[in-house]
Amino acid sequence: MNTRKSFIFYRDFSIFSTTYPINTTHTGIALGGMLLYASLLYAVLQLAVSLCFSVQVWPGTWLKDACAHIIFGFVLYSISRSWKMWAISFTLLTTVLQISNALKLNVLGSPVMPDDFLAFTNMLHLFSDWRLYAIIIAVGLPILTLLASIAWKQKSTWMVLGSLTVFSIIIFANAPEVTAYMDKRYGDWIWNQPGNYKDRGLVRHLIHEGVRNMARGKTSADREEVLGALNALRTDDSALSNHGKPNRKPNIYVILLESFWDPMLLKNSGIQPDPIDPRFRKLWEAAGHSTAQAPVFGGYTANSEFEALCGFPVTSNAVFFEGWFRNDAPCLPRYLKDAGYKSIAAHPNYAAFWNRVNTYQRIGFDQYWSKNDFVLDDMNREFLSDSSLYRQVWEKLQKQPENVPKLTYIVTFFGHLDYPLSASRPEVIDIGVDNPMLKGYVNQVYYKSRELMDFVEKIRREDPDALIALFGDHLPFLGANHKGFVEEKLFTKSKADFDAAMFQRYVSTPLIIIDGSKGPVQAGALPMYQLPARLLDRLGDEHHGFLDLAENKSLSHIRPLAGMSLYLPEKGSPILCKQHEDNANARCQEILQATSYLTTLRDDLFTAEQYGLPPTM
Repeated sequence: MNTRKSFIFYRDFSIFSTTYPINTTHTGIALGGMLLYASLLYAVLQLAVSLCFSVQVWPGTWLKDACAHIIFGFVLYSISRSWKMWAISFTLLTTVLQISNALKLNVLGSPVMPDDFLAFTNMLHLFSDWRLYAIIIAVGLPILTLLASIAWKQKSTWMVLGSLTVFSIIIFANAPEVTAYMDKRYGDWIWNQPGNYKDRGLVRHLIHEGVRNMARGKTSADREEVLGALNALRTDDSALSNHGKPNRKPNIYVILLESFWDPMLLKNSGIQPDPIDPRFRKLWEAAGHSTAQAPVFGGYTANSEFEALCGFPVTSNAVFFEGWFRNDAPCLPRYLKDAGYKSIAAHPNYAAFWNRVNTYQRIGFDQYWSKNDFVLDDMNREFLSDSSLYRQVWEKLQKQPENVPKLTYIVTFFGHLDYPLSASRPEVIDIGVDNPMLKGYVNQVYYKSRELMDFVEKIRREDPDALIALFGDHLPFLGANHKGFVEEKLFTKSKADFDAAMFQRYVSTPLIIIDGSKGPVQAGALPMYQLPARLLDRLGDEHHGFLDLAENKSLSHIRPLAGMSLYLPEKGSPILCKQHEDNANARCQEILQATSYLTTLRDDLFTAEQYGLPPTM
């Protein structure tokens, strides 16, 4: 009898024997078992995420999604050393992917994207309790099991892995063209990523967006398109300057407040008393209840940072700091450097979170104070309190040269999920609905607003000429599937059904700009990427650099988002304009064109060849 191990033996049902004759029947049974198991697992997982998370693909997608799931299983099967090890590895991988996708859809309203795998290490820094270990196990166990299941000594394994590598290289080399083909062939709702997931299924969605990520690595700009966009947005023919020339040089304080929003907009939630400090209410009223229009919801703070510092919008479903920001560029800190400003960034998180070390350097910050630069003396679980952060930043600033104007940029940490408090910050706000997440949030707002106002009053008292800007980075997460907001009818459960008014609520956070002794400034509904230009205007900047492009009249009141633009006029109803759609409003073509000019320049400046910069940059 021929006892030579066959290719399929390492992937058959045998658990007890170490050799098997080549047997077509046995091979067929093993393959059939693999196909049956993969199909049943897919059905069970779809039922589970539907019942537990209310997440499911379209009924018309089930068959295609199941086939993609089975093909993925077969690829793993072809390199596994036994059927048993394949089944364990495949089960763990697909289960973790499906549950992670369902959780993200519930929390952020978006499916898992390739960038999420790259940002996994960031998640480890957000938790220090049992959830940290749960995340490590959930990610580490499937990976270790996969590595253990692979038949590393088999030539067939290396043939499969080699073929996949060659295929990936070919796809990467042609990623822009492949992405364009896939978008045309299978569709892409840029503005509706949950719809993309439901239309594709998870495996095809990750492949589709994975190729798009590869295309990002080959981002380039056409010189003529860049210059055309530049000419369209410039107010005159003069070259844009890379450095500022302000008429006055007060100290500037930009304070980005984690998840800061007005919960009293939830009128039927029985929140009592009002958690926001009356001093903030009074100041905000004097500022005309101005709002910052953020690019994100519930997370991805770094995208709000990019806009507030660099003057260009984020219009993709990815973190711009991670992989897109590749060039030194004239963001606000770098733009003010030649005017004599020293720029400092302060955030008490791990320094490398969201690639901040590299990105802050490219933005032009002279110093970056991160977690290791602060005494962790007043903690709310793993989050340093705002009052301690403000106090320590102020103490550090007093050690800086007094005759040098400073741009101080502060990103708070207290305010992250799941809104923990501490013994020194007990609950003082009650709510009338059953939503523990909301109750935690409103109590955090109580303390955040008071600690903020103490700091603002200190700045205004000791640095009366200071220019201050403070704003929320995004709305808070208040429960799965926009719970809290949906219950108040501020949103619909599905983002795909949002109208223009809902999107306006979706992106609006409180904004206060204080111009020294002149007091609060009424900024209206200000798209976050227009904040740098607005601050430079208060300084009387005589040079009109790239940051001023955002204030072009054609971009007034326009909040670009992924696959769409939101127009927010001072009077009248908001207008929603979607790319590649037949929009009813006649202004949409003009609005989308202006947005396109700005994103073309953004890609050129931060990611590609920088054709738009003068040679001296």
